[in-house]
Amino acid sequence: MELLNNLYKTILKYIFLVINRSFILTKKNNNYYLKKNIQIGKKKYEIFTLRKAKVYMDSSEGRYFYIYRNFILIKPSIDIKGLTKSSNIFKYGITKFCKKFNIDVISIISGRDAKDNYYHWVIDVLPRLIILQKEIKKKKLLNLLVPNYKKDYQIESLNCFIDNKRTNFINFSKYKFMQFDEITLSSNNEGFEYLNHNLLSILKNKVLTEARKKFKSSKYKYKKIFISRVDANLKNKRNLKNNLEIENYLIQKGFNVLILSNYSFLEQALIFNNAKLVIGLHGAGLTNILFCKKKTKVIEITLDSWPKVFKKLSKCLNLSYKKILANKYSNINNFVILPKSKIKKLL
Repeated sequence: MELLNNLYKTILKYIFLVINRSFILTKKNNNYYLKKNIQIGKKKYEIFTLRKAKVYMDSSEGRYFYIYRNFILIKPSIDIKGLTKSSNIFKYGITKFCKKFNIDVISIISGRDAKDNYYHWVIDVLPRLIILQKEIKKKKLLNLLVPNYKKDYQIESLNCFIDNKRTNFINFSKYKFMQFDEITLSSNNEGFEYLNHNLLSILKNKVLTEARKKFKSSKYKYKKIFISRVDANLKNKRNLKNNLEIENYLIQKGFNVLILSNYSFLEQALIFNNAKLVIGLHGAGLTNILFCKKKTKVIEITLDSWPKVFKKLSKCLNLSYKKILANKYSNINNFVILPKSKIKKLL
């Protein structure tokens, strides 16, 4: 069986090598696209325009490649640092047929797991709409290339920035390899986070403006909130083993325990904007500190081995951040335990 499987892969590789040709990584990218700069706050971003270019998503490695003919364009491509000859695109080529669209698109795609990860969607995908705002406004009919367009928060958040009645959304759920007449996109961030105070402030204010049009802000005035993760997938997500004990203690201290999946994207923005103190286990829900007022107190329950993204985000947004280190409970379930004594010291 293994022999047949390897034979199949070899034949498939050969067929698509003839169709797509082998790909070349080149630093001489300036010949293949137009480029201009835009400054937001203290940071500059590049805006690229690619003609007759292709975009390919390698889902196995989480990389996105912008390609002109058979040249991989380094600057526009996403998460290609550390690309080697053993990487899939060189080892196997692209074993997909290219779907050709005779249209111009604006791309806000991002690498890693932005297609279904709330943090990366909010902090990496949505800021691209701000950077590309002038380009978007030029379009009478907008073709927008997005990582995904299925989840409620994706649809609701995009509606804050664009008119969906004049927008055609194109994502990678059906085609992994596509060509367009023209692709406009912005330069990439560092570490999949646009940690630029001015940029995120524009994003925050735009979302809050839309939220206040739809909901009464006074309805969501919870001053002290604890983000419950009882709705998280126990097999794959981080969880607090003694969650009930911590919740009961915090309720006695005047906290509202909130399951954020019970609220829409815009409602969550209002909740966090009204909060004075936020406590939560490291996870997607803490992304919403983006919408907090400056100097809001944020306490993250975490481990030293987990990413420091919310500490960095808090610093960028001028929030008052502290962390509580939990104790690891299980490597299999990603469970942690938080001794109640540790949280008492901070309250």
